[in-house]
Amino acid sequence: MIRLGTTSYIIPDAIIPNVRFLSGKVQDVELVLFESKEASNLPTAQEIQTLALLARQGDLTYTVHFPLDVWPGAADETLRRTAVETYLRIIRLTDPLPVFSYVLHLTPEAWGAVPSTDMDRWLSQLDRSLQELTGESGVDPSRFCAETLSYPFSLVLPLVRRHHLSVTLDIGHIWLMGYDAGRAARQLLPAARIIHIHGVRDGKDHRSLADGDPRLVDAFLSQVVRQEAQDGVDRVVTIEVFGQEEFFSSKPLLEKPLRRILAPTRHEHGDD
Repeated sequence: MIRLGTTSYIIPDAIIPNVRFLSGKVQDVELVLFESKEASNLPTAQEIQTLALLARQGDLTYTVHFPLDVWPGAADETLRRTAVETYLRIIRLTDPLPVFSYVLHLTPEAWGAVPSTDMDRWLSQLDRSLQELTGESGVDPSRFCAETLSYPFSLVLPLVRRHHLSVTLDIGHIWLMGYDAGRAARQLLPAARIIHIHGVRDGKDHRSLADGDPRLVDAFLSQVVRQEAQDGVDRVVTIEVFGQEEFFSSKPLLEKPLRRILAPTRHEHGDD
């Protein structure tokens, strides 16, 4: 079954108020985490307990999006190992939560079709980071979902398979880059535990699906339905937008074509 989700930044507030707001509207919340010298939104231990309670009350799961500003393919060993340690720390922090899967960026060093000027080194460092992550975390590797980014995913697919990872198929990124969306879906949907969907228009993504190309949206959702009919794998489809208008205008465009394979949403209630 498909669990419908969205991000933890739909209303202009912190993570917990967003989860309260979304309870009863979705089955999964993507916890978009960040950490830098200037700011951090990592929950405290007490906030984690609140998130666990909200999940029980609202029949929610969480997809945990690892912080972006880390470099698992970095040539500098300190930067590379810092990425792995950041992942491990987030896993320990969120351990009390019902985490469906983790969203992992195999971060490029440059935007576009060529992720690094030294591909052999970049891939070798990614390989080392994934070996450490899967070996030290104690987490089933299939719960780590490498996301499709700006570069052709075929460049890292051998690593994903070697380390038994799953995929976060961000179809919005595929549309944005102009890659063959049908081919990407055929190749990656079987391994995808998480799907990110959002509208793309005028070179900008993470817009409402109502702003996107309806033909692309319909074609992709038809592929999702066919894949679910074939394998029945539990997946999360995340409306990856960051505002109420974008969320509420996108949601019905997914619910109708996916209605046969969507998990039931618990009605909103007042006990949370």
